[in-house]
Amino acid sequence: MSKNKILILEDDKTLSQSLQEALEKRGFEVIPAANAEEANALLNEHKVDYIFVDCLLPGMSGDEFVIKLKKDKPDRKFKVILMSGIYTDKSTIQDMLKRTQASAFLKKPFDLDQVFNIVKEKEDNAKKESPRKMLYQIFSKDMVSTREKRKLIESIEEISAYDLPFIYSLLTETKSSGYLNIYFNDGSVSGIAFSNGCIVAVDVEDKSTYIGELLIQSGYVSPTDIQKALQSKNNQRLGQRLISSNLMSPHALDLTMIEQMNVRLSKTISEKTVKLNFSASEVELTQPNIDSELLLNYLHDWIASKLPTNWLKNLYMMWAGHQIIPNAHLKPDHPCMQMSLIQSLDGLLDKLAKKTTLSELLGVPDYNQAALYKALHFLVTKGLIYFSRNISFDNVDEHFDYLTKLKAQIENKSDYEMLEALGLTQYNDAESAASEIETLLGQEPMKKEAKNFGVWYELYNKISTAINSLNPEAKIQLKKAIEKNEAENRIKANQLLDESKKELMLSQFQSALVKLKEAGKLSGTLFQYNIYIAWARLGMNMQKKDKNVIKEIEFDLMQIPADERYDYLYPYVMGLYYKATNDYLNAKKSFDKALAMDNTFLAAKRELSLIEQMMKKTRKNDNLFTMDLKDVVTVLFKKK
Repeated sequence: MSKNKILILEDDKTLSQSLQEALEKRGFEVIPAANAEEANALLNEHKVDYIFVDCLLPGMSGDEFVIKLKKDKPDRKFKVILMSGIYTDKSTIQDMLKRTQASAFLKKPFDLDQVFNIVKEKEDNAKKESPRKMLYQIFSKDMVSTREKRKLIESIEEISAYDLPFIYSLLTETKSSGYLNIYFNDGSVSGIAFSNGCIVAVDVEDKSTYIGELLIQSGYVSPTDIQKALQSKNNQRLGQRLISSNLMSPHALDLTMIEQMNVRLSKTISEKTVKLNFSASEVELTQPNIDSELLLNYLHDWIASKLPTNWLKNLYMMWAGHQIIPNAHLKPDHPCMQMSLIQSLDGLLDKLAKKTTLSELLGVPDYNQAALYKALHFLVTKGLIYFSRNISFDNVDEHFDYLTKLKAQIENKSDYEMLEALGLTQYNDAESAASEIETLLGQEPMKKEAKNFGVWYELYNKISTAINSLNPEAKIQLKKAIEKNEAENRIKANQLLDESKKELMLSQFQSALVKLKEAGKLSGTLFQYNIYIAWARLGMNMQKKDKNVIKEIEFDLMQIPADERYDYLYPYVMGLYYKATNDYLNAKKSFDKALAMDNTFLAAKRELSLIEQMMKKTRKNDNLFTMDLKDVVTVLFKKK
């Protein structure tokens, strides 16, 4: 174990000397600097692991120094810790952390324990593991300490944005406080503030999630109420205006602000690649916030609606033959077991108790494969199940069946497509990727005459050849070609989506469904795709009311992300669903919401009129003992 080298950039000689002495007693090599010029000179001579920087320096400020340093020396790897006794308000700290990508912010005066928690012994790693491997190696551990989880978060720099629910869950479970900055490959930046494991603020580039629209969609206010509040002559924000005008309760505003955070968090989860920087810092616990209980529901929602099945298939390919082992907390009364994804898979808990494998679960006839992958990922994200370290089979036949299925999955794929499907394109070198082959295939068969011997070596040689044929430059070119093909397919899929929407408006449901399924094959990330699919299926099933189709529609509705629910289409389709299940009251409420969002939507007006007629007919058939109190009073006291 080697010690870290630390540069302290601080013009206060007393503080600098005290910090230096404390760190040197722990065995670290410390280099002091009093200004930016001196620090630059020292950095030309020394390779450092940490830089402690005072924000208020003579000449150039500390944050400006860090930004310039990272621009001038992009190849140098070091962690930055900002220090200040002047800049201590939350917004300033968050802004500095975002701009400098610092690892932590220390408010002066600070305890030395805070410093020692940041500066840890440097581990010598012979080879660098891929970000996803580093994240999901947690699968193979039954009980993981808080320290290990935090260390894992700190080790991750670049990752898929589809992995963000896992990151959010870990930060909540570890009761972390600080700022998670997310740098997307398109140049945009998002910031999320955590206080003792609660999400207190979400800063994303969002020009569509307005509080007024959310309030209308949630049914707390009407468009007329919004207009009245906007006409009031004060400088308050819209929510406070509504409360001051007695048009809404404060509780409704808190709930809507939490939902706004949920929608914005949902928008961070996408197919993009992101770089992460978590900066530990004191953050005030403000209201409203998303605590661990609320996050549980949102995690389920994000995994069900935002993560594509193909992405999950690629992720779990390497664990397909490993036993799924439940931990001690996975019991029938656990809140996770009441979630829709889990409930849709009959007998899942019993099967998990028998330490089954993913490969075996995929063979259960009644299980929806997409629901299965998402349910397992949800349980993994909450740490309720993990995968055994080694792949194992009860007998040769079982191993042979597994290898045969794996062979079929990668048949007719190019080298890059095959490695991507197996989760091996993420590795930086061929040696690291090759070391994972046995994780995928299981142990080499002991006897040459065994039936699984031939297929095992066929797969081993095929995968090894693919790994060795793809140098880093070839991987980049192939990835670009695939991305170009995906972009072209997405354009075609969106054209089909537009055509199907026009057909849905004309009640041409069967033709629309055919086009939607074709669009789904071309691209798995189409905006509002599941809303249109549910609409088409509801239209075709309106007369039959087939229970199996209703179950499929319920899964379609479950896969609609929070950020796709806040316009007129979602409540309209929910109205059709309630109508199909004979829930006329909720159908009426949903059609009312759709019209509140867009009062020119003729289809919603038509459905609302039909529902009101159905409700009147139902009331006439009801007697006094089954009618609502309001209707009973109307009947008893109406004029003769």
